[in-house]
Amino acid sequence: MQYLRTILIALVCCGSLLTAQPGESPLRTFGYFQNQFEHVTGREDGVGPYNSFLMQQLNLFFQKNLARDWSAFVNFELLNSYSSSRQWGGINLEEAWVKYRSSKQFNLKIGLQIPLFNNLNAIKNRTPLLPYIVRPLVYESSFNEDIPLEEYVPQQAFVQVYGFIPSGKIKIEHAVYLGNSPNINNNSNYGQTGVDTTDNFLVGGRLGIRYDELRAGISGTYEKTNFFETLGRFLQLPVSDFRDLPRYRLGSDLSFRSRKLFLEAEYIDVMYEEGLEAYELDKTFYYGTMGWYFSEQLLVYGTYWDIHQNEVIILDTGQRRLYNYREIVQVAGAGFSYNLNDRIALKGQYGYVDIQLEIPPAPELSNILDRFDYQVFTCAVSIIF
Repeated sequence: MQYLRTILIALVCCGSLLTAQPGESPLRTFGYFQNQFEHVTGREDGVGPYNSFLMQQLNLFFQKNLARDWSAFVNFELLNSYSSSRQWGGINLEEAWVKYRSSKQFNLKIGLQIPLFNNLNAIKNRTPLLPYIVRPLVYESSFNEDIPLEEYVPQQAFVQVYGFIPSGKIKIEHAVYLGNSPNINNNSNYGQTGVDTTDNFLVGGRLGIRYDELRAGISGTYEKTNFFETLGRFLQLPVSDFRDLPRYRLGSDLSFRSRKLFLEAEYIDVMYEEGLEAYELDKTFYYGTMGWYFSEQLLVYGTYWDIHQNEVIILDTGQRRLYNYREIVQVAGAGFSYNLNDRIALKGQYGYVDIQLEIPPAPELSNILDRFDYQVFTCAVSIIF
């Protein structure tokens, strides 16, 4: 962590103090950050009420044109009032890639990058340019400690070909990418961390169409996971039956922006082949947002988000038992975004959160609270620097 922080400080100094060599383009340094204040009402499970300020997210970018058709880009992300000494939040190297641009039809990115999946994934870090404070749940990076974001949306790729094919007023968008499988080593006791421990790949892509301000597309990914090996050991079944199990993501997106109307919606379906027909672990997510521009600066919107995720509870009380349950998270909200100028956006957002657990009728699970709700009031300032 100290090493990464040192690198970050050095890069900032380089971007601020050094000038490009004659004939070279300068290193461009810029970024986004968003500070928020939120009030959360009390919940039936005993959490809250509470008030909190938070540096929700900061992204620091470094960009440089290397040659006529080549450019490089680096993106550092800091979350949740990051402090290493206090063990708050986190810092991530989100992107570090080089791009070759041959034409509108063909662009090649090589290196760590955020892949194109639906509409919001590639632009989720542009906090001042989005109307939300809290983004639709599976795109909210500050929730990565509570929601398995990487299950719903691919977080990384390393090779991507993309572009668009113009046909009159219509543009056909395409993207294909390759990355690591989810089986990444995060324990230094087992060797180098950050590397794939299998010979599998993430394969994905998006095919879309754009007509003026209307944009729509479908996305998909395929990979193999070893997530369920622990489950096999618990059930005393052959671990090999739970290895390299396929995971599919299917997504669709629709967005429209005009001088007055703002509209966007997405759907994501995550499907596992978990090796146990009696248990379901698939997940779905969708959201829809509709807003109205009362002026060039002011957007007011309403939004609805929905997560259905199947999970398992493992109990070992003398007799090993495995229970399947479903968690349903529904959020109805509204908000506004006001652009004070080209670099400062003021935002407000309200959300009513309803969480339900569909739990099997078993005595061992009778003490689990199966439903609770709460409200969240948030305001924020979002900056481009």
